Amino acid sequence: MSVSRRDFLKSALTAICLPAGLAAKVKAESNKNVVLRFAAMSDVHFNKAHTPEAPQRIRLAKAIQMMNSYSPQQAYPAFDALVVAGDFSDHGVAEELYPFRDILDREMKPETTRVLCMGNHEHYGGNREFFEETFGTKANNHYVINGFHFITIAPEKGTCDEDDYLYIRDWFAEELKKAHDADPNRLIFVVQHYNVYNTIWGSADYPDEFHAGVKDLLGVIDQYPQVVHISGHSHAPSFHPRSMWQGTFNAIGTGSMSYFGYYPEGRGGTGLPVGVDNTQAGTFLVFEVYDDQSILIKLYDTISDSFLDREYLLIDPRDPETYTYTYKRFDAAAAPVWPEGAKLEVVEITADSAAVSIPAALDDCLTSYMVKLEKENPAEGEAPRVVRVFSDFFMKNRAERLKVVIDQLAAGTTYRVSVTGMNAFKKDTLALTTEFSTNEG
Repeated sequence: MSVSRRDFLKSALTAICLPAGLAAKVKAESNKNVVLRFAAMSDVHFNKAHTPEAPQRIRLAKAIQMMNSYSPQQAYPAFDALVVAGDFSDHGVAEELYPFRDILDREMKPETTRVLCMGNHEHYGGNREFFEETFGTKANNHYVINGFHFITIAPEKGTCDEDDYLYIRDWFAEELKKAHDADPNRLIFVVQHYNVYNTIWGSADYPDEFHAGVKDLLGVIDQYPQVVHISGHSHAPSFHPRSMWQGTFNAIGTGSMSYFGYYPEGRGGTGLPVGVDNTQAGTFLVFEVYDDQSILIKLYDTISDSFLDREYLLIDPRDPETYTYTYKRFDAAAAPVWPEGAKLEVVEITADSAAVSIPAALDDCLTSYMVKLEKENPAEGEAPRVVRVFSDFFMKNRAERLKVVIDQLAAGTTYRVSVTGMNAFKKDTLALTTEFSTNEG
């Protein structure tokens, strides 16, 4: 019997990520109680050219409205805080930060604490003083909410380089020690726009000159395994299971509320297939912290107005012995497979282009496809053409097939095309192959 992609994903259960609802069911049966709930987002990117109907403004308002409507329906009825991990805006100027503040003022309940952290874009026309004046908070701050410590740290100059946090390193070390000494058995939440280097997806695999991960805090933050580090900047979709990382501490990426970014991971160039829109980014995180210090993290999508089918359950973020979101997942993850009877289709053939229609591979997070075209009679020394494209893994409703357009082909030529799929842990499918001929020129 053939297996559909939808049925496979619906029934998938691995040790590396949890289908939505499963972790909540486990918690409901465990007699544990929520003692802290907060939302975390980043990279909202208000622009001075935006109208009130701009997607970024609508998504922020919808996120807060969801917070207000969700919590009263729960046994723990509060939403204690909203965390924003930087890049509220494109330039940090009044025309962008004031509308952001206005939505917070209009939509948020007075009892919900605002934990606001500067990003690099808040320096592209603005500065730390203006940010602090606008929101009435310090950029480098230490909050205590329901007994839990939240520490925000801002980049110094707004550049995308190393050393942007060295100026605050000593202060940060002191604040971490204060939080730890107040209660060594309680979690500490650190909010920073940049990722810590070589932790979550996108923090080490840089395309071109883009830097998402910095090393400035290593040697300080990793002294405290109970730290939960929340960051943005990379725009990497939080649905990607490596957006949750545990090593010497805990780290999670918030994704983006504006547009998604992607990382080649040493596999060559990248692009988006036809029909995949990376501006469909409206996901934020909902943290529910329990009285045993475990955390359930849910992903809410403001575009579909629903939770995504991914949850992260941190059994005891204070104890590295319980860490499951480690690099061991690379060894444990299975390779993706094709649906039974899967075939490539080549359509829209012209003299110099063709579209390869790829059946969606079966995997919990199939991130990209490698398409290789080889001429039937290549010239001496002529290498195959290789194109890699991202899938629609980050979208709520994923296609059964993805179309990849290949141009700059030779007229009247027969090509052999092969396609492999790669998942979030760099495991590959077997290759699907077929042949086609371009039209005569």
